[in-house]
Amino acid sequence: MNEPSFNRSFSLFFSLIMGSIIYLKFKKMKIFYSILLFTMTFHFVGNAQNKGFTLITTFDSLTLGNESHWDGSDQSGIFYGEHGFWDFQNEYDTSWGGYWASGWTYSNETDIATVGNQYSSFAGGDVSGGGNYLIGTTAISDVGASFLLSEGINFYVTNSTYTAISMREGDVYAKKFGDSTDAAGMVDGTNGEDWLKLSIYAYTFGTLIDSVEIYLADYRFSNDSLDYILDTWEAVNLPFPTDSIRFSLSSSDTGLFGMNTPGYFCLDHITGEYPTDIAEKQVNTINIFPNPAVDYVNVGEGQIEVYSMTGTKLITQYLFGSNRLNVASLSPGMYQVVVRNGHQISRASLIKRN
Repeated sequence: MNEPSFNRSFSLFFSLIMGSIIYLKFKKMKIFYSILLFTMTFHFVGNAQNKGFTLITTFDSLTLGNESHWDGSDQSGIFYGEHGFWDFQNEYDTSWGGYWASGWTYSNETDIATVGNQYSSFAGGDVSGGGNYLIGTTAISDVGASFLLSEGINFYVTNSTYTAISMREGDVYAKKFGDSTDAAGMVDGTNGEDWLKLSIYAYTFGTLIDSVEIYLADYRFSNDSLDYILDTWEAVNLPFPTDSIRFSLSSSDTGLFGMNTPGYFCLDHITGEYPTDIAEKQVNTINIFPNPAVDYVNVGEGQIEVYSMTGTKLITQYLFGSNRLNVASLSPGMYQVVVRNGHQISRASLIKRN
């Protein structure tokens, strides 16, 4: 027998202190839960039994021809997942004939054999088979994505063909994983125990909540037969309130200018758990313009906060009677903008250029 439904307004104050570190180690994934202290306030209006809803983003609504990709050459600078809940930034540099410089692209290519193909998944396609997926690059800086506040999200990651073949065979700049020498043939001190790690950081309104680590390649096993380069889609679970994530790649193969291993990975099939009233009543997505911006951006009225992709608050300003925010002091890169006006919270991603 179901309990009777009722409507009411209430605030949920959630405080959590975790005083231990849980270390779980799997063959392909390491998860670290650190000491955590945070307080959140949610405002719910409606049926107290309504726990929210689930939405799956597959990116199959993005239009592509067969075996093709979008690289940002149209200079749009941004694209969205289904439902408009996710936004992904892209930067395309028009110099040297034009090239994808940073951020995200999307593709349906299935090529796993072409050296240097940065637009294909080494899993041979998307999670479901036959659809689209995303490719992120950290070649210049970490890459992020923002969305409506969720109670938790799940998604899948794998290697790009470019990165996987480079690790398997080596190239002009990057070593062959498992070798004790670098790309120039010099002993590098790794003894062949190489690895490529994808670190994933979850944020809520600019505050780092927790992180997860996935090894896209691992050659550190005492039994060499266990060494691997990931060629399937690996599930990732972020079971905590999240409204933006940041991805960072690191490798055992580094040089004077940072990581030698190509900084690419693939992302697909994002599942989000959204509290109904937060998604519909409290947190909204807004369009800010111009975006990319150089000196000023129009953001709306209220308390404006600008965060770096590492969660550092860089600007706090109150705008009333004007919606023009000065961003000239920001360095070129990607940022998160939060607008607070009463009980309404809106967010957007910003690209800053010189």
